[in-house]
Amino acid sequence: MFRGMILLFAASAGAWALTIADGAAQSNPFDRLVSSQTGRDEPSVWFDRADGRGRFVFDRSSQPALVWVEGAQEVFAVQRASAAGGGDVWVTDTEKVLLRVSRIGGWTYFPDDRPDGVAVEPMGRAHTLVAAPASAAQLQGAARDMADRLARLSRQNVRAELAAPAPDQNAYIIDTMVMVTLAAEQASRRSLRDLEVVRIGVGEAPRASFDGRTLDISVNTALGYGGRPSAAHIRRTLEQAAS
Repeated sequence: MFRGMILLFAASAGAWALTIADGAAQSNPFDRLVSSQTGRDEPSVWFDRADGRGRFVFDRSSQPALVWVEGAQEVFAVQRASAAGGGDVWVTDTEKVLLRVSRIGGWTYFPDDRPDGVAVEPMGRAHTLVAAPASAAQLQGAARDMADRLARLSRQNVRAELAAPAPDQNAYIIDTMVMVTLAAEQASRRSLRDLEVVRIGVGEAPRASFDGRTLDISVNTALGYGGRPSAAHIRRTLEQAAS
């Protein structure tokens, strides 16, 4: 049986320690999202799809802006850019256009199930997308889950090396581990065959690199969900190293 291992270090103390502990399940950071009637200038807004196939929150209260589809595991960080022909687009870290607003204010959403776009309409105010604090035990439990899942996917032992920041930042390290797991589940098995270490540390900017054995992720927890690479970016990093 292949197993995952955890190496947890406290960034503030600068010391390394091996810790093994069971963690409680992470609380859902979106449980408190609500909507109500609002004006157009609200920083965080619910949008409904015109085809009736769901809704999402678009949160522009900070940079980068964030998009969360109701029920999804991932919050997408998106950067604003000028659109060809006028208006603006919001683009992910893999250059995928996720939203567009025209010069006259019409909105179009580009999900995977409608790559050519679907009209959407702002419907009401939403809470900003901020994760609830997580404990060190939750961080360790999530790390074990990730390492065990990666060990099963790669069919070899995988070690997780994690920064342990303040409790209000733990949730974003946990979220990054969810992105790593999603990326690995979607990546080719060939790209994972030599994976030995997943290292997640705190840095100035979101970043991912993979040398064939160590997947190194940098997270700026001060940016919230916008401070880590997306699952698609991590998957691309894994597969490019294997090509």
